[in-house]
Amino acid sequence: MKAVISVASVLACALSVDAQIATTLNRLSDGSTEIKIRNTSTVSLTAFAISANVIRENPVARSAADHNAPFVAYYDPAIDQTTEPLPPNQERALPRVTLICASAPRNLASALRGEEEKNSPSSLTWAGRSASFCGLEQPIAAGVLADGATTGDAALLARLMLRRSNMLLAVETALETLSDAGGRNVPRDRLIEQFRKMADSMRRWYLPPEQQVGSSVYQSIVGKLMNLPEELVGSPFPPNNFVAEETGMLNRQRVILVGSKPSLAAFNGSLSDPSN
Repeated sequence: MKAVISVASVLACALSVDAQIATTLNRLSDGSTEIKIRNTSTVSLTAFAISANVIRENPVARSAADHNAPFVAYYDPAIDQTTEPLPPNQERALPRVTLICASAPRNLASALRGEEEKNSPSSLTWAGRSASFCGLEQPIAAGVLADGATTGDAALLARLMLRRSNMLLAVETALETLSDAGGRNVPRDRLIEQFRKMADSMRRWYLPPEQQVGSSVYQSIVGKLMNLPEELVGSPFPPNNFVAEETGMLNRQRVILVGSKPSLAAFNGSLSDPSN
């Protein structure tokens, strides 16, 4: 089985020019946070990512025991074709973010602050537990410009490129698996189980989101295989027209990923070049 591409393999080669992305936060009265991103460059911003530390809105409830994972979001047309480029000197409001933090383990000192926390407007109950709204610290950003140049935080840029690499890996693996199954008449249940295991293998808790992105490719095929009508006894499975349609879509997605800027080959290839 092909190995999942790791973040360490691309982190060292992330390069960026002076930051040309600006972000602003607007905390709203309903507990959500609106993030606005501005492209300050002279060319369109075609893909970008933002990351921010998650903190409790209520300062009284903050604790050293909190270990909230950072908020990370990607807007990348190489993976999600609905993402629109951000033109030069334009600003865009991203979908609002609402984060809820369950209460952290409490020692005696924090317990004495309980009444003050309960009376805070940011406190609430969620899933039967005391909780509070969480906010975001000022985000960092990284992006890819229309001319292939990169900008912003180098580590976040590496994660964006890693996400593309792992999506390409999933697309190519699905292509090979479907093409092989179409030529060998694999039983329906066996093929469904094969793709289900492939999807599950990408969703292990210890894998970062950038390595889990390809699970959607396999899970989509599982659903489509399950919804295929029953064929006549002796008919090939998967049906030839299904294989042709799915491999056609996967090939188109592969072309987009391989042709995306900056080139995945060039971005990852600098690791093997001792001069870099």
